[in-house]
Amino acid sequence: MELFVRISLFLFLCLFLPNKYRTQFEWITYDKIDEIMDRINSVNSVNCFQKQPSELVLPEEAVYQKPSIDMLRKDIIMRNRTQLLHVRNIAHRNALLYSYLFQRLFDLEEPGLTYILLHNAADITGGRGMINGSGIFFDQDKYYPHWYKNYFNKTISLFGPYAWRADDFYDAFNWKHEWTNHTIQQEDIGAGRDHHYTSRYNRAYEWYRKWLPDQTRNNRMPRFVLFIIPPPYLPTNNDTDLDDNEWKMMNEKTNETDDDDAALKRKPLHTVQLLLADRMYRLRDAPEIFEFYGPPHPEDPIGPTLWTRPYFDCGRSNKWVFSAVSPIVDIYPRHTEHQHFQTMKNLAVAVAEIDFIMMDINQCAEIDLINDTQSKLANLFAGTDKCKPTTRCEPLMGFGFRRGGYQCLCQPGYRYPPYQDGPFKGYIIEKATREEYEHNFDCLKVEAYQDTPYAFYQSNMEVLATRKRRSNDDNFGVLNKSLFVELDPTPTILSLTNFVPSFNPFVSLGSSTSSFLKASLNYVVSMSKSSEDQQSKTSRSRRYAHEHPTRIGSIMQAYEHLNQYPNLCEYMTEDELTMPGDVLNDVDIQFESQARVALTLSHFLSSFYQIVNPAEDFPLRQAELDLTDEQLIGEVLSAAGSDYKLVGIGIFFDRGKFPNYRLPYFGPYAFRTEDGISGRYSVVDWAGLPDGYENEIWFRTLKARWGTNADRAELTEFWLKLFLRSDYAGNALVHHESGFPLYSYAPELRHGQWFPPRFQCSRNYTLPREWVVTYAVPFFGLDALGINIEFKGVVRVDAYLKFLDINQCSMPHHVPNAFKGSDRCDHQSTVCEPILGRGFHLGKYKCRCRPGYEYPFIDQNDFFTGDALDSQWQLLMNDNSQISRFHQLKCRIALANSIKPINYLVFILILSFVMSCNR
Repeated sequence: MELFVRISLFLFLCLFLPNKYRTQFEWITYDKIDEIMDRINSVNSVNCFQKQPSELVLPEEAVYQKPSIDMLRKDIIMRNRTQLLHVRNIAHRNALLYSYLFQRLFDLEEPGLTYILLHNAADITGGRGMINGSGIFFDQDKYYPHWYKNYFNKTISLFGPYAWRADDFYDAFNWKHEWTNHTIQQEDIGAGRDHHYTSRYNRAYEWYRKWLPDQTRNNRMPRFVLFIIPPPYLPTNNDTDLDDNEWKMMNEKTNETDDDDAALKRKPLHTVQLLLADRMYRLRDAPEIFEFYGPPHPEDPIGPTLWTRPYFDCGRSNKWVFSAVSPIVDIYPRHTEHQHFQTMKNLAVAVAEIDFIMMDINQCAEIDLINDTQSKLANLFAGTDKCKPTTRCEPLMGFGFRRGGYQCLCQPGYRYPPYQDGPFKGYIIEKATREEYEHNFDCLKVEAYQDTPYAFYQSNMEVLATRKRRSNDDNFGVLNKSLFVELDPTPTILSLTNFVPSFNPFVSLGSSTSSFLKASLNYVVSMSKSSEDQQSKTSRSRRYAHEHPTRIGSIMQAYEHLNQYPNLCEYMTEDELTMPGDVLNDVDIQFESQARVALTLSHFLSSFYQIVNPAEDFPLRQAELDLTDEQLIGEVLSAAGSDYKLVGIGIFFDRGKFPNYRLPYFGPYAFRTEDGISGRYSVVDWAGLPDGYENEIWFRTLKARWGTNADRAELTEFWLKLFLRSDYAGNALVHHESGFPLYSYAPELRHGQWFPPRFQCSRNYTLPREWVVTYAVPFFGLDALGINIEFKGVVRVDAYLKFLDINQCSMPHHVPNAFKGSDRCDHQSTVCEPILGRGFHLGKYKCRCRPGYEYPFIDQNDFFTGDALDSQWQLLMNDNSQISRFHQLKCRIALANSIKPINYLVFILILSFVMSCNR
């Protein structure tokens, strides 16, 4: 009997206790996040070679809102998508660069092997956490290696230099044994074992099949246009009417005889205008116009960049990565007597990768806000949030691939509990137990709504004591009159305010019982002999908390005035064209991607001038030559053409630091000739402008800092593990002959400097006239003895000021922000929050209710917008102040969830009063 009781007790505990006491995360059901996480954890560097190809790829819907050119024109790119946008820009930049260089230069002047390797490595070191890998991959038998000795007009089977961020924990040079993120490994994956990246059985290399192999041909008869100094492979023109230096080139953009299908197969044409220096401080009389074929234009349906599915990079970085792919266009075959066989084809692809684990996921339900069809794809993780029906979901940035990267805001018509300060955070909800989740994270319903007021009267207005505001306005002779100076043109009432500052005569004068008061007021007014000028000397207007400082008004006035009339800059001084430096609040975060484009160029130039030695001699290949002016022009051209937020970018050498050039200074600067995203570019040698660039503030500042103090200890050391093919066929991989590993010293973002916004006013219309934000970073190389590091020059990038968001909310006093505290929120009942992605405009903020307050109006909203507050404030300050509802745009103290208990209480009190009266 005792044994039976023990067994029964044991079975009772086993069957019933687990249902009573659950674990913390047992209430969270198995969803798509768990499914993808299981697939990620099932693959590693050891078993990835035994996995099926389908197990090494994730669904395309795992990454949402992929940036595309058409999307950039319409939608706002939030901060959690800036990593994808930077990867897209790098892939597009590399495709533009090599398409230009391969078609512009002759074989021996094209980028060499070390150039390509260092360029891929700089994409990763400059991108830091934004880029995990970079490479270019050629199609079968499409690359002509001019860097091999006695190897002319021959192709190699496969060529694919690919660099990725390596793990240097156990490296001998890493004596701290900490993962530094500064070691780059690069291999030619077209050589050695498992080099068949063109095989259709290798599904991990999905980027190859996005653009290659290219089976299109240009069979139609094109039109001809003129241009100067063409590439050497095009045939000469035999017409005697043209000069010797004028050539004909095929224009495949339009042809009336072509059908729609043929038009889609053509390679887009890009146009470059070259304004080079004839001598110092003087440009050539006529520009050179060069046209080359490159990636598709932004207006093309397919766009210049395509995206792959997330895949596992087996045997190399051993990470789940996600790639952006853009095509590289060149003429094929290169050298042949049968020129009718030559055609422009996609010979290679430029690939940039990002770590999939570092990508933010969107757990919120899908909302149809994206207009671009290419980016309008399903979200695999949509609807996996744990927001309750009384709340709505909003994604957060910086969480990567993990749960909780969202927040739950109250739905319109609901308010937060008194103990909750702001939205419910997703990472807190995901960690809650079932009991905590069921009894918390709910918003309370608001029932006592108010209608949005539209009719306003003058009955409740107060007389403001007139005081002259103590501010910088006195320097300009500006008199800040009180509100009612403009409302009432009669000067007699104003004199009364000096005697009765707290009395409201406007209400009294409008009433029927104020005849005695009217007589008294008229008597006091008649006794006052002071004129309006005398009052302005002795009175001061009230210092109103919601007025914008004069400094903000002057900044926005100058910005809007020069945007509308840019030619007026010719009559303004340099100080008038420059804004204060504290306008650039949060610029290092908002324009980080643009600054990293300049940093990437700086890393490439620094590594090239520290590693490459043209005097070296190798057994099979030739040594890398010095950089040429055409290669640097291609670098700035491709960078300016890949980022829509860039006005221009330039490389500026110090005096005599650019070898084998005919002038002491060389500063190519590239920009778009048209607004927005287009295929027309212009490159100017800044040394040929009338004032040059050696006296510019950004160049003098960085040269003064680094010109005599380029110490290795202050720079960052990067290690490069370069593996090359051993022979022409690529039977094996060997170390780079110059050393293994190679190293170089390069700056970081903190070594560069942001400069105040200024209006770029080119006197001869050479440069675009725009409000720009300038970031400059130095680059370094070895000195003449090859021992020490020296300052070589500056890389400058200019971004559009119109893309910089303004933050008008309150900040600590030590934060430099010209616009801080200029919001018009009611700080007692609301708190200010900036709205991102709206650009350089005032009023882009919202006023959210504080804890203990609620939104009073029934307009399907739960906050007040800054634009509405600004418009109502302007009405209040104008003659139409009687129709302004500025003072009503604030939250009220939170009432009860329902007014029914109050009604019952009132009913009981009335009933009790009636019963007492009956007695």
